[in-house]
Amino acid sequence: MKSIMAGLLAAMALAGCVSVDPALTGPEWKPIGKRKVRAVLWGVTHNHAKGKFDAMRLLKDDFEIVGVVDNSASKVMRMAEPNLKHYEKYPKYTPEQVLNEVKPDLVVIEVSNQELVDVAKQCAEAGIPMHMDKPLGFTKEGFQYVSDVCRARNIPLQTGYMFRVNGAIQFACKAAHDGVIGEVFAIDADLNHSYGGKKYPEYCGTYPAGTAYLLTCHIIEYVLPLMNEVAPDYVRTWEMPAPGDPEGTPSHTFTLMKWPRTTCTVTVCSKGTQSRRHLRIDGSDGTIEIEPIEDFRKVKHDTGEEGGKAKKAVDPRIIARLYLKKDKPPYKKGLNELDFGIMQDRYSDQLKELAEIIRGEKPNPQWLYDHDLLVHDVSLRACNLQP
Repeated sequence: MKSIMAGLLAAMALAGCVSVDPALTGPEWKPIGKRKVRAVLWGVTHNHAKGKFDAMRLLKDDFEIVGVVDNSASKVMRMAEPNLKHYEKYPKYTPEQVLNEVKPDLVVIEVSNQELVDVAKQCAEAGIPMHMDKPLGFTKEGFQYVSDVCRARNIPLQTGYMFRVNGAIQFACKAAHDGVIGEVFAIDADLNHSYGGKKYPEYCGTYPAGTAYLLTCHIIEYVLPLMNEVAPDYVRTWEMPAPGDPEGTPSHTFTLMKWPRTTCTVTVCSKGTQSRRHLRIDGSDGTIEIEPIEDFRKVKHDTGEEGGKAKKAVDPRIIARLYLKKDKPPYKKGLNELDFGIMQDRYSDQLKELAEIIRGEKPNPQWLYDHDLLVHDVSLRACNLQP
């Protein structure tokens, strides 16, 4: 049976009420059942490509990597050149072969940022579930089309917001949402980094609002659920060069988002300390702080630094510090430290969840279509691309 949306669209088209894109009325996606997910890595030029590939290799009981689309010949700007030796043991396919011959259960889209939406459109039209890295494009319409096709046909669409499975961040946002620290009045976060080298000023300068386009979307993604999925009534980003960068380089950005009683400030600077990224949430009854938000001694993805090695954090454990003005059982007045241990891999939990959805062990989360569209809309506002 087709999904309700696809069925309605098909009925309207037959009645001559509206001209409907055939991609929206194609066959409904069905789970594959109890077997490994046959996955293709489409693209090696995104700076998360190696990390996603390694995560699937780690999850050997969940994924069978059937091949790779090597897009390294693309002339589109990327932060660093991929190490093709990492993929040399795997079959190489053209896009046409993936769509028409291989027909995998999953495509993991890791092309350069400007190419992500175009590839996602092809996969959506072909009815193939996907993990689509971020950011989600310069316009609202591109990702909207991808989302509409996937929603109409119940095709799983997972976007590359990896902090949605970061236990410490999810605890902090849920606790704040649930009133543990009272009424939230301020959120402050950063996604500073120090990767990219000499090429980075040119690289980030190819994007609207520079580092805000590349990274602020991650913070928007986990803040919106805290704010009941309500968009801020004011969003603005200020751009400036990071220390030592040429004038006009948007390598240091400051974003302000405002709701009627809450502010959120986000900094992204390319000359920061990645392994000390932080989140702080202030409320009328207390504060939650996480620093660092992840541990780069264990999270071995390729950050694009010279040699492809991630920097190492000082403290190996992820600790959320909850300070309360009064007892809020099970938490006591004063300082509460919650230990979230050591993340073994940055991407594997998210990809494992997607494998479970594709096998039918978990339902395809319908709320994510709306959530990701809202995140993208606010992210475009944060890049000063729309009011």
